[in-house]
Amino acid sequence: MKFKILFTAAIVVGITMLSAFVFDSRISQNKTTYRWTGAWMPMRISAADGVTALDTKIGHFTHLDKKQSYLNAVSNIHKKFPTSQPWVTWTVSDLARAIPVGQNLSDAQHDQYLSAMDEHKVAVFLEVFPIKGDKANSAVDAVAEIDKWLRKLKHHTSIVGVGVELEYFGKATDSLAAVWDRRIKQHNPKYRMFLRHYSKDFMPPTYRGAGDLIFVCDASEASIADLNNGFANWANHFAPTACAFQIGYPADEDGMDGSNKTGWWRLKDPVRDWGSAILPLIKDEKQELGLIWVTAKSGKSYHKDWDLTK
Repeated sequence: MKFKILFTAAIVVGITMLSAFVFDSRISQNKTTYRWTGAWMPMRISAADGVTALDTKIGHFTHLDKKQSYLNAVSNIHKKFPTSQPWVTWTVSDLARAIPVGQNLSDAQHDQYLSAMDEHKVAVFLEVFPIKGDKANSAVDAVAEIDKWLRKLKHHTSIVGVGVELEYFGKATDSLAAVWDRRIKQHNPKYRMFLRHYSKDFMPPTYRGAGDLIFVCDASEASIADLNNGFANWANHFAPTACAFQIGYPADEDGMDGSNKTGWWRLKDPVRDWGSAILPLIKDEKQELGLIWVTAKSGKSYHKDWDLTK
């Protein structure tokens, strides 16, 4: 299985100004750029120097300590592409069954943090993990998870849709994708669905619903150049369907051999530089594109200043 900087008054004003944005897929693009930029929540903290064992190298989930930390993280990513809309993918499924294992937030904590997203006009996709059952674990049904979490949280104005993580499930057939998409829209016809995996083969072959699906590629564990070629191939293959790239994983901060001679930490401005490098490779200038960053803090001795929560 693939495993997957000071917050000033000016930044606060910047986020507040974003209230003029609405999550409207009809906004046109005159050149290739990002429609949405933000973070995967919970984010991760990377491992220490020289780690090569993948189970450790992938880092660990972190729930940020307060609402401002979440807003800082989103702002520090979004400000690199200020014409985009800030967004987050917000995991609500059981992180105790995720890899790496993470702790779950309480319903009250979800409400608290999502209220901050409401206030600052950050678009939120709830993310669910459907899991196929086995002898040790019961199955987790995507439709049940969609209903469960939207019933609890859809009063939040920040919520614009639901995402389905396919790594724990398998391939999304056309019929399954249609069922999930219809169920999401039963809660709100304006909601959109994203599907996430690192292989194109896991996306539904032909189903595109109302033309508002978003296919997220979360490939990692390779060189930035190779990953960028893969992201471009993904977007160009699925165009004109909206696509997003989930980047900045702990495993890619240094080299897969644990060397600090390579990795995204070597970039002068990792979020901006990496995100910008993908855009010229996209053929359809009008295709909606998103960027999702993963690592909030670094565990490397040589990269201690990497902290998006400040």
